[in-house]
Amino acid sequence: MKLTEIRLKNFRNLTDLTLKPDPGINFLIGLNGQGKTSLIEAISYLATLRSFRDRKAAHVVQWGETVADISCQLSSDPNATQLSPSWKTDLKIQFKMTDSVGKKATKSAFINGKPYKSSTQYLTQRFGSVELGFHTVVFNPADHDLVRGEPAIRRSYLDQVIAAQDVDYLKALQKFNRTLQQRNHLLKSQDRPYPTAELLSGFTAPFCAFGSILVHRRLTWLNQINPLLQEILAQIAPLQAPIRISYNSSWLAGEAGAAMKKFALNNEELDSHHFSGQPGSGSLELLERSLRAKLTTLESEERKVGFSLAGPHRDDWVFLLGDQVLKGHGSQGEVRSALLALKLAEVVLFQKITGHRPLFLLDDLSSELDQKRRSFLLQFLAETDLQTFVTTTDEPPIRGTQFWVSGGKIEEGRHDDRK
Repeated sequence: MKLTEIRLKNFRNLTDLTLKPDPGINFLIGLNGQGKTSLIEAISYLATLRSFRDRKAAHVVQWGETVADISCQLSSDPNATQLSPSWKTDLKIQFKMTDSVGKKATKSAFINGKPYKSSTQYLTQRFGSVELGFHTVVFNPADHDLVRGEPAIRRSYLDQVIAAQDVDYLKALQKFNRTLQQRNHLLKSQDRPYPTAELLSGFTAPFCAFGSILVHRRLTWLNQINPLLQEILAQIAPLQAPIRISYNSSWLAGEAGAAMKKFALNNEELDSHHFSGQPGSGSLELLERSLRAKLTTLESEERKVGFSLAGPHRDDWVFLLGDQVLKGHGSQGEVRSALLALKLAEVVLFQKITGHRPLFLLDDLSSELDQKRRSFLLQFLAETDLQTFVTTTDEPPIRGTQFWVSGGKIEEGRHDDRK
């Protein structure tokens, strides 16, 4: 699958732009603030229905405008060798301001002109369809938050990555979030001493059922990504200590804790159970029982605070550098190597599981990676035949199609007088 055309109108500082990219590596070159990042943000938005820069839809609508559109055309891979018919698919997202002060906006998604009312409906179209196997992997400056940021950022990343390759996870996540909202609403009830134990239990049961599915699949994904992470890191920085990801949960105990014992990591800085890997036989039931048992012990405290105190919505994961937490122990170079290895491992695993090649979006090549890591990354991307979009202020270090971005406009090629 390749992106053959993208069109933007009133999207951030891009008033009216059309780009027909190369199926290989595309360099978006220009000074800062010209619209390079906005362009790859739009590509990612069409794949995920979310921005890697800003959660508020109103912020992407150009100031003074009431409507913004982003759309693209996808087509079959021109280099594909399998016997399959060629195809084309059109995606579109429209943003409309809903107030006069520019703070709120709605977004509507379309596939081949057909509207989709929910994000889940739109995103599930990628599964089981060659035409819609559209996914992007983004590497940008904000990825440092995966090491140094809040747990919510890491949870969001994990959910988004797994949901992109597993429709069952996407559906379970939606159901869990709905149940979490309902359970919290009940816990916040002002009609004390309600809710009754029976009423609360009615929400706790699905909460634990969907929550255990999420954790089980998160552990499965970690078990798959960790070997790839090690393999790629060894190529990026062969002298660096091994990096792996460890899952952190405060509620695993009893049978579930015993089942995870072989994955546990003894580290005094991590104040709970830590493990990575896929649970063994019967583990889904053990996870569910363990979560339910934890909630039983927390019930009185949950009634006081008015929200759910344990579950996948409060779990975390960390990078480990050898036996130490990367945050606080790793150098800037080691952090960058870990993040680069993670994103490339994500590419490999997505392709292995789905059979689709994702698009790779690299923002700010000039500042994020040193020369050695830049060379490795670009060579990796060239060898894997991924369609890639790279923003940079410098001359590209390897061959690729070049586009000059200036003042919200784009032109193919770069001339000496533009440097």
